[in-house]
Amino acid sequence: MSTQEQLAAFYRQLGTMLEAGVPVVRALESLERSAPCRRLRDASAALRQRIAAGGDLSDGLEERAAMFPALHRELIRVGERSGTLERQLHHLAAMLDQFAAVRKEVVGRMFYPVLLLHLSVLVMPLPRLVFTQDLIAYGRDVLLALVFLYAAASLSWWIVRQIARDRAGLVATDRLVLALPVVGKIHRDIALARFFAALKAMLNAGIGLIEALPRAGAASGSARLASTTRESAPGLQRGEPLALLLAGALPPDALSMVATGQESGKLDDMLDHLERRFFDESRRRLQAMADWLPKLIYIAVVLWVGWQILQMGLGYARLLSGALDE
Repeated sequence: MSTQEQLAAFYRQLGTMLEAGVPVVRALESLERSAPCRRLRDASAALRQRIAAGGDLSDGLEERAAMFPALHRELIRVGERSGTLERQLHHLAAMLDQFAAVRKEVVGRMFYPVLLLHLSVLVMPLPRLVFTQDLIAYGRDVLLALVFLYAAASLSWWIVRQIARDRAGLVATDRLVLALPVVGKIHRDIALARFFAALKAMLNAGIGLIEALPRAGAASGSARLASTTRESAPGLQRGEPLALLLAGALPPDALSMVATGQESGKLDDMLDHLERRFFDESRRRLQAMADWLPKLIYIAVVLWVGWQILQMGLGYARLLSGALDE
């Protein structure tokens, strides 16, 4: 079970017990035994102790920021303030389940292409081994190919991790990820969905826009959004339109919807629409990436095999030419 699935199960179990009227301390005590992994069982114990000592659930999550992302902490804090904690927990669980399902799809589609890559690495140097009987050279060729393959896989894994991380303070890394083709747009869509989800929840809880905006920017995990929203407070105090203050951080169509929502007094509805839209868009891009990655691997294998065959043909041609010259 992935980290996202474990967190989803944790939030769903906690939300279900709270809906049933179980006090939060008792619910966390139960999760000390039944949470889906050791880390979450330990976290449940620490959270229970924090609440028993007079703290809030969100305070305990803040102390474990590495385990609980900023968006999760903000939505749970909003749920505590507005009396909608159970709803926020179920919302988080559903959100995580959706992304876990897409990730499973990506991994499932990658199995056979990756297996083919490994078989190609082992099979392609075999003719050389047969003709030269040089086992050391064969092992060296295989090892070099595997090193390249695993280096590429490590880079891909790093990119995926960068998409998932909160980077509200890591401006350079955030810009690097945004500049990547396809991946940058996925990160942008996820950050925008987080931002709109957090801002909507805070406004619905009665938190003022001046306080809610920078907190939502930080919860987005995007350095660009975090910076823009931090600098928006003076403009909000002067009564400047929200769309104008966010002009450097949102796409034009999203700005238009924010402006319409604020002008019509239906900003909550527009934020809800934008949250769902950007989450759907990020899932669509992830699914498209799941479709194309295996095809790209197959193409790479075909090109690499073709190159190896060409190299062998040229080598045999040189040997034949040398033999004829003699």
